[in-house]
Amino acid sequence: MNFLTSEKAALIFTALYTTVFSAYFIVNLNIEFLGYIGVIVLVFALLYGTLYETRIPASVLWGISVCGLLHMLGGSVPVDGDILYTWRMVPLFDGGGEFYIFKYDQFVHVYLYAVVALLFLHLLRNYLGQKQPPLLIGFIALMAAQGVGAVNEMIEFIVVLLVPDNGVGGYYNTLLDIVFNFIGAILAIAGFYLFHGNAEK
Repeated sequence: MNFLTSEKAALIFTALYTTVFSAYFIVNLNIEFLGYIGVIVLVFALLYGTLYETRIPASVLWGISVCGLLHMLGGSVPVDGDILYTWRMVPLFDGGGEFYIFKYDQFVHVYLYAVVALLFLHLLRNYLGQKQPPLLIGFIALMAAQGVGAVNEMIEFIVVLLVPDNGVGGYYNTLLDIVFNFIGAILAIAGFYLFHGNAEK
């Protein structure tokens, strides 16, 4: 299949940073993030293998690529004696331990699931037609994004079982991830329909 220049650029960019981070994680024996790189490779193989049928916009492909990069940076860049994922960006709430808002980890979840929701919105509108009720399509996209988030948490649970010194976190971390997934998805869906509605008037 012949890809557009913007689609090729997103793929090349993703291939470059996954190669660099693969080498880094191999040198540092970071099995956890090598597994995540495997997930990124599988996701992009699926996206590009079906691009002719799905016609996913290049902006969404780039958004997903940036998500992968943010994840790799989060697991490798040192901040205050720990990794970037633990960086407390804005002191909105401190419930002790992992129960803290707002961290880099939560920012990544908001951004990632905003992009995932936009991906599902595109697929639903592409296959069901753009005249379907926005509330219905938006709700399905929201639930689909939450489903992807649940699968991600299952993968993290497998990491907890298989990798002794992992950085997945505990109960509060898992539930906060789900909450910020929801926030990112619903903001993206609401923003899409606000913009799309205004654009059609």
